Amino acid sequence: MRNQRARVASAWLLLTVGLLAACYPGRANSGSGGSPDLIGNWELQELADYDALDAIRRLRPAWLRGGTRPAIAVGQTSTHPRVHLNGVPLQNIAELEEIDARDIREMRFLNGPDASTRYGTGYMNGAILITLER
Repeated sequence: MRNQRARVASAWLLLTVGLLAACYPGRANSGSGGSPDLIGNWELQELADYDALDAIRRLRPAWLRGGTRPAIAVGQTSTHPRVHLNGVPLQNIAELEEIDARDIREMRFLNGPDASTRYGTGYMNGAILITLER
């Protein structure tokens, strides 16, 4: 009888933890231990005074791979990934300096092969996909 009660209590505990994790997706993965391919608004709330490029530099610097020198234009060779804002490609990564971090819903990184599969050639350094709140 005692073993059965212990099993029921353990099952309830696991169910409760699972439900809490489902209610707060991403929160367990925020900060330095978060998903390496996603920056959500829960992380960006702490960086309200930052622009998008500075937020990436702080939270996921590996996305920028070649330093912080902006690419001149989309067609030129760059060490940076290409950027899409709400599905529209930007001309260069420096345009991220004009986007307030507080306006971003999420930023997602696609590696080179995945970005090339999705968008075609010219994405050898990947892509940063930004979705705004507004």
